[in-house]
Amino acid sequence: MVEIGLQRRIKKFVSRIIESQWTRYFIITSILQAAIVITLEIRVLLRNDESSRNAQSYMEITNLTLEDNGCTIKPSLFRMNNIEEENFIFIIFQIFQMWFCFTAVYNQNTIQIITLSIINYLCASFSLVQVFEVKKWYSDLVIACPGRFDNLDPHFSYYDVPLMIVLLFFATIMAFLSWKLYRQFGWNIYRKIGADIKIQSMYKTMLIFVMLLKLDLFFIQLLCLEGCTVYLVNIGRNRPTTPDHMRYIPSPFFFFHICVTVLVGFTQLLAYRSLRKEYKIGMIIVAILWVVFCVDLIIIAKYSIRTVQDSWFFFIIFLFFGVIMCMLSFIWTIFVLKNFGQGLQTHVEEAKKSYRISTLPLPSTTCKRWPIED
Repeated sequence: MVEIGLQRRIKKFVSRIIESQWTRYFIITSILQAAIVITLEIRVLLRNDESSRNAQSYMEITNLTLEDNGCTIKPSLFRMNNIEEENFIFIIFQIFQMWFCFTAVYNQNTIQIITLSIINYLCASFSLVQVFEVKKWYSDLVIACPGRFDNLDPHFSYYDVPLMIVLLFFATIMAFLSWKLYRQFGWNIYRKIGADIKIQSMYKTMLIFVMLLKLDLFFIQLLCLEGCTVYLVNIGRNRPTTPDHMRYIPSPFFFFHICVTVLVGFTQLLAYRSLRKEYKIGMIIVAILWVVFCVDLIIIAKYSIRTVQDSWFFFIIFLFFGVIMCMLSFIWTIFVLKNFGQGLQTHVEEAKKSYRISTLPLPSTTCKRWPIED
């Protein structure tokens, strides 16, 4: 039975990809974007890693560990370590966006298609933040150690500018393809759901909620893991004890954050199951957990915001995005909860049966249970 179900899903996936020229172009563009952007981002990562190693080697060779030498580069090394973690996040995001594109086509989620275009442009704008932070790293290093690192050159035109151009190019192409798919999938959904305005509204609410869960898988889960990585020094023997340290956070809260990180995955599973079964108690628990996650991220942001000199701008912006995602997820959890028992489940099941009959002999839409998406 499992093998038959897997074969059915594979056939459905293939049929959805080749359904039109726009679905094919959309998937191909997504794969190309991931491959090219990851390659360019790896180049930037290697550049940053080499710069950090050069600075550290110079410190070891010249024994620049004493502050009376007038050259303290340890804060710069911390900052470059943060920037390298940004590079890894960008690489992971490109893999995520490819998966996001595949699921959008597979489930014909129009809301997800449009959101993807917005996220791609946001990703392109984040590349500007990366450039700003790398430029600041070089300038701070030169100021901290006058005359010692003047020969270091980030070569922005060779590494960062091509990345920004490629991101903007693919964001524009994907926006055009998203509009084409929005029109195509919108008509398909209308045929399956029908003309009932109330049912359409509840169905769109459900689609938005599912899309938010997928985004939370990247933003919230990755953000929580990043928080654990950034403040991992708090469980070491030489953990910072003063709020002035750029990686200081109270140890009790750090362990609370670890618990929150584990709960994010549990919340995803509970949310999907509660939505599929229209389980009200489960959805109420999910809503409460979104509030807990939001508070957790706000506290981390409080300890992350420092002076312009010491703040990690990317992480702070990432945190605020996470807070916004938690708030939106909480709001749509309430919306979905209110729709339980309003007939959406029954209507969609009946509509899909009618839709399957009208689209025979396509076997890809056969389904024996109430699915979240089709």
